[in-house]
Amino acid sequence: MENKKAYEFLYNKSLEKGYTDLANHIKKIGLLKIKVSNKDFLTHLSKIIIGQQLSVKSAAAIWSRTKKILEKNRYKKINDRLNKSFKNAGLSRQKIEYLNGIIFNEQLKMITKKELKKMSREEYYNYLIKIKGIGPWSIEMSRIFFVGDADVFSILDLGLKNAHLKMFNLDTYNESFYSDFSPYRTYMCLYLWRVLEDENVTI
Repeated sequence: MENKKAYEFLYNKSLEKGYTDLANHIKKIGLLKIKVSNKDFLTHLSKIIIGQQLSVKSAAAIWSRTKKILEKNRYKKINDRLNKSFKNAGLSRQKIEYLNGIIFNEQLKMITKKELKKMSREEYYNYLIKIKGIGPWSIEMSRIFFVGDADVFSILDLGLKNAHLKMFNLDTYNESFYSDFSPYRTYMCLYLWRVLEDENVTI
């Protein structure tokens, strides 16, 4: 199983590199799985938009309210009533704009998960970066939680940075530091998020 291979690889690599605290943390946590989303792509991207620059707890609360609005939405285009509902749910004006750009995007409605999984990382990035409100962090979260890519490390993620700082110096927080953990860098993200006890991180 992939998660067992990832666990053994990351634990042994941490010991090999002399990262004792990290190795002990991985051993303590044990096996982890990538929780791949079973949502449709529009809902998945919408949840990512909601979670941008928010704590896990705040994002979950706002998403809970927004999800209900999306499930009941029957509008075919941007609508003032819908925008008011989003605002009441706790969304900023900017996030409302981004959300509208996703839920009314016909191209995103049509693409299948099978097609997305066939894309290389570069193709996936180029496909999504054109969408307003979707940046590198959002694309990386999508690669992890929608595609299930086992080898993504989101250097822009504040949670990962904070977890790193509990064990290492700030000047070591870079792509190069974590390149040695390829091809299981996504699993490294999962273990680092657990340092902060954000054990239910999923998009």
